[in-house]
Amino acid sequence: MQDEFTELLETAMYKEVASQAFYEAGQNQTDDPGARALMRELAQAELRHTQMLKELRERDWKGDQWARDKIPNLMISEHLTGGDKLEGAGLQDTLLFAMKREQEALEFYSRMMSALRDKEAKLLCRKLAHDELEHKLKLETLYDDLFYQQD
Repeated sequence: MQDEFTELLETAMYKEVASQAFYEAGQNQTDDPGARALMRELAQAELRHTQMLKELRERDWKGDQWARDKIPNLMISEHLTGGDKLEGAGLQDTLLFAMKREQEALEFYSRMMSALRDKEAKLLCRKLAHDELEHKLKLETLYDDLFYQQD
């Protein structure tokens, strides 16, 4: 039986590959060039995450080796409706969809962290949740810059 750390790595890689495929397929579901470009960028980011996880599997990773910068949560996606599907979505709904997807991933890793016993697996969960929050912040900042109207 695999240890918790290895199982978590395998699960995380599966989630990243699935997200990459989802964003690649989503590019064909819209005519909006901005939405297509965003999905292409998101697919490439998921590929980079998969590669990073594969590298972690190949070497001896210690959780105390990564920086733990404080990442703010703008909580934009938690307060907006829409972005439930990519088919026919424009840039705004595509951004909202991606923000909500990052929020779901963040919540997944946060729940996993409390369920695991292995210290290194917990630290990896914390890192993965941190990374998802970082991605969400990037998307929410872009959303705020593009669509928030000040009077």
